[in-house]
Amino acid sequence: MKANLTVSRLRHCFSAVSLASIQQHLAKIIILLPMALLIIYLVIFSQPRYMSESKIAIKRSDDITRNSLNVGLLLGAANPGSVEDALYLKEYINSPDMLFALDQQLDFREAFSHSGLDFFNHLSKKASTERFLQYYRNRIKVIWDDKTGLLDIKTQGFTPEFALRFNTALLKESERFINELSHRIARDQLAFAEAELDKYRLRLNASTAELLAYQNSHNILDPEAQAQAASALVNTLTAQKIQMEAELRNLLTYLRDDATQVVSLRNAIAAMQAQIDNEKSKITAPQGDKLNRMTVDFDEIKSRVAFDNELFKLAQSSIEKTRVEAARKLKVLSVISSPQQPQETSFPNTPYLIACWLLVCCLMFGTLKLLLAVIEDHRD
Repeated sequence: MKANLTVSRLRHCFSAVSLASIQQHLAKIIILLPMALLIIYLVIFSQPRYMSESKIAIKRSDDITRNSLNVGLLLGAANPGSVEDALYLKEYINSPDMLFALDQQLDFREAFSHSGLDFFNHLSKKASTERFLQYYRNRIKVIWDDKTGLLDIKTQGFTPEFALRFNTALLKESERFINELSHRIARDQLAFAEAELDKYRLRLNASTAELLAYQNSHNILDPEAQAQAASALVNTLTAQKIQMEAELRNLLTYLRDDATQVVSLRNAIAAMQAQIDNEKSKITAPQGDKLNRMTVDFDEIKSRVAFDNELFKLAQSSIEKTRVEAARKLKVLSVISSPQQPQETSFPNTPYLIACWLLVCCLMFGTLKLLLAVIEDHRD
């Protein structure tokens, strides 16, 4: 019984000594050691990084028109079209396509491999594509301001010169992207309009050729006009025949049927009737290329030519409207603030890191201190 009591007292003493020892060295372990490691890293290992900044806006030629003028624009909001383009550009800047284009110009793997002893910000030349893309995204920062409609682009580099080159190359590639985006749409619209114009030109040429071939094959310029002329001639001859028949009836009132004047007038009336029948046969007949049938065919071909001509005019008008509309919707990347070569380092932010690290360590110290105090109270 006494032996068990002695062992229990010894365990209690050792645990009390161990808690006291932990509390005595807690500040050194939780605060001083991490702060010392951070300071060693900042002084010896960390490589200073410089940041170049630029601000851009994407404008369209139809941003300031009566159609796009609304309450939002009056209150200072960005144009919806420009907002959409800016967000597209933001995504493109963070894309592998932008990384590939810039890497061809700047050789990122070579530039970011010169990080000295800074193992946290080192980029291996053998890094994978995913690691390379993530590293690139960590070296840029694109902020969209929905109030001003501006894109704030920040780029980092281990030297001031590279940070400036990085930002300048990114702006040039962004401008190429915006121009290609708008020009591609304009080119597609214009190509479609030109294709339609060529199609209707071919249709008009074909229908015109058909009209000329019809005129040449029938040796006639306008069957309708000729039919009207023939009809007028028939009417004239009919009128003359009627007049001659009236004269014949008048002669028969006082002359015999076999009188020379009567026979001569009857022969003239018969010749007139034959002439009228001949002229009528040219206009209408059950079969053959007569003027009435030719007029119908000719009118059909002529209406087809007129229709194709109207389509061709509409296509010409459409292509001009497309050119104007495409020019009106072209987008321009405007550099509001051009990138400058930095003179002071931006990273690492030593005071900020030390303050944050000290705050974290103090919170951990306070938490462990409270936990040990609770354990000690329960032992008592």
